[in-house]
Amino acid sequence: MIASSPKKTNHKGMKKILIATDFSVAADDAARYAISLARKIRTDTVLINAATVTTDSPVEVLWPMEDYQTLIKRTDIRLKDLSKALLESMPEPAENTPDCPKISIKSDLGSVTDLLRETVQQEGIGIVVMGLSGAGNMKRFILGSSSREVIDSADYPVLLIPKGTPFKPVRKIAFATDLGLDDMEAIQAVASFAGLLNAELLIVHVIGKNIDKGMTGRIDAFMSEVKNKINYDRIYYENVYRFKVEDGLEWLKDHGETDLLVMVHRRRGVMNDFVNGSHAQKMARQTKLPLLVIPEGYLGTIC
Repeated sequence: MIASSPKKTNHKGMKKILIATDFSVAADDAARYAISLARKIRTDTVLINAATVTTDSPVEVLWPMEDYQTLIKRTDIRLKDLSKALLESMPEPAENTPDCPKISIKSDLGSVTDLLRETVQQEGIGIVVMGLSGAGNMKRFILGSSSREVIDSADYPVLLIPKGTPFKPVRKIAFATDLGLDDMEAIQAVASFAGLLNAELLIVHVIGKNIDKGMTGRIDAFMSEVKNKINYDRIYYENVYRFKVEDGLEWLKDHGETDLLVMVHRRRGVMNDFVNGSHAQKMARQTKLPLLVIPEGYLGTIC
């Protein structure tokens, strides 16, 4: 197995971007997006693949050591080839701009979730980038693991890139909230990320057609807390008038000039419904809007 040195920080002292791949077209699209993002915020990347074994037998497959080494060696060659192709696909840096980000590689035999967790802990990862194939639904990521399993087990931010999504400058980030004050830590992390991108941060709340007096008070209290706790001068608030959260996010994608959507994943709540609902399946097939999922209670930074 080839991997970068554990706990090694990149040349800018920032957290790295982890790129998960299964060598599919959708994964390649996500990897190109991640590399462009890494250059933009001046950080390095780690490219990983979990060489999972599929079998119809209920009996655990025990791999001989030589077969394990052969599989890992073959995977590492593919990761090196992909790294080279990703760097070659990058346009030449303009004068006084940073060079291409460095790409280290890592592979192992086992589950995607285990390898992600291990790499995040060892490599100083701030964000994990994964692709969505768009061919089916959000029950399955391109990496062959259920979306619910990955998101529910993740204690790190996950950036989902729909198939065919090209990278473009992130000028507006929309943070979808239900006005819970426990979103403040996540908003702070996203605000710092927005600062690196020089992007606006739009706080969005999807509500019904009518706002009652109680709702107005909640909005005022929430935004007052945001202004008191979040040190970023490009934060704005907007109500989206749709009966369903999913419809509001769809409207935002089509009309909000949004480049990145952010949601906090709670074990019970909107994100859980979003992942498993039929409307989410439609969005996974059609949307070209990257989705950043932050676990509830996350206290770290993104990059």
